[in-house]
Amino acid sequence: MRVLPIRHVEKQGSPVRPSPAASFLQPLGRFAMHFFQMCMVMCAGAVALSLLFFGAAGLLGYTDLDQRAPELMVLVIAITLSLPMAVWMRFMGMAWRPTLEMSGSTMIAGLLLIVAYWLGLVGNSNLMPLQTGLLACPLMLAVMLFRFRLYSSVHTHHKAHAAS
Repeated sequence: MRVLPIRHVEKQGSPVRPSPAASFLQPLGRFAMHFFQMCMVMCAGAVALSLLFFGAAGLLGYTDLDQRAPELMVLVIAITLSLPMAVWMRFMGMAWRPTLEMSGSTMIAGLLLIVAYWLGLVGNSNLMPLQTGLLACPLMLAVMLFRFRLYSSVHTHHKAHAAS
């Protein structure tokens, strides 16, 4: 006996509604993917740019910047974290405002670490681990949560608003 598949025919003009679970999980998944993507871009870019900067500094005789100029090291790392993220966001069509907010979060973290170092609240050996491991991505996540709808939307939406 031959079984024919049942085809569902939709009426013309009637929209297909996603299930309640899908309407909740899809934006959450897009948000998580965007966060993961931004962390990867930020970390990969920071590693590459830091290797270039600190490698060049080493070739010029400044091999121990973390001891000689810890504030400069923190500032350079903040820039190497922010720059790739900003470039990637603009490449993906994000508007300037969210791009500057996300990049600014890592810059502010770096500046706050420098102040904490000056006040003696953070030791020299803790500056880089705090900046790269504990502050960068969580602060970026906090900024992203303020614009959850933007970061959980379909990415083609960004290209439409890139001019703003």
